[in-house]
Amino acid sequence: MAGNGRERFTYDYYKHFLSRLRETHRLITFDHGKGIVGEADKPLLILRHDIDVDLEAAVMMSSLDKDLGIHSTYFFMVSCPLYNVFSAKGAEQIKQILAAGHHFGLHFDCAVYEDISAHNLNDYVEEECHLLEHFFKKSIEAVSFHRPRSASFEVRNVELKRLPHSYEPVFDGDKFQYRADSRGNWAKGDPLESPEFLTRKNLHLCIHPIWWTMVPKTPLECLVDLVQRIGNRSEQYIAENCQVWNECK
Repeated sequence: MAGNGRERFTYDYYKHFLSRLRETHRLITFDHGKGIVGEADKPLLILRHDIDVDLEAAVMMSSLDKDLGIHSTYFFMVSCPLYNVFSAKGAEQIKQILAAGHHFGLHFDCAVYEDISAHNLNDYVEEECHLLEHFFKKSIEAVSFHRPRSASFEVRNVELKRLPHSYEPVFDGDKFQYRADSRGNWAKGDPLESPEFLTRKNLHLCIHPIWWTMVPKTPLECLVDLVQRIGNRSEQYIAENCQVWNECK
């Protein structure tokens, strides 16, 4: 059973969380954040959602954001084995998120490319951006990296030619204080209780929709639910497209 602060990963708490941030900070995009000079009249907030495994949870979170008048940046993977952005269902879900006014980002996985390096990173990023932009007829606004520490080089030190990326120094310590809910927990505690929030510093928050639920659940329970939903979708697809399954089951 969920405990240990998991009540702070429910949709109700998420709405409270965003409402507090809206009161104290001004929401901006990565492009605007990279170009800021000097102190703003109000502390700034960049809100991003990395979609590692689950489009369904992303759709739910995008609806919560929209209801609060917040336009976040959603980062989608081209190479994720658990969802397909180009399938009929996946494309429909992404279009629903973008139609809510949210910003379009690429979640890039360096591990897909055996020869990836700091020298050819921009080329591979642009190839994936082109795929998404051509298919969805919408420009990519920023890039985030999936598990950046797994790369053989330091992505923090690489600047892309066309787009800002989320691990540039400006977004991670220079002008913004970075917090993420990786592994289903805030490593440094609830951002609303952090010294950075209390002293009104600029914030860059990465929130993964997979960890947020209607009722409190542990990170493991969130993943078990995901596995079950993927299994159900797979069985439904096979049943709809393969007579052998229906005849022999």
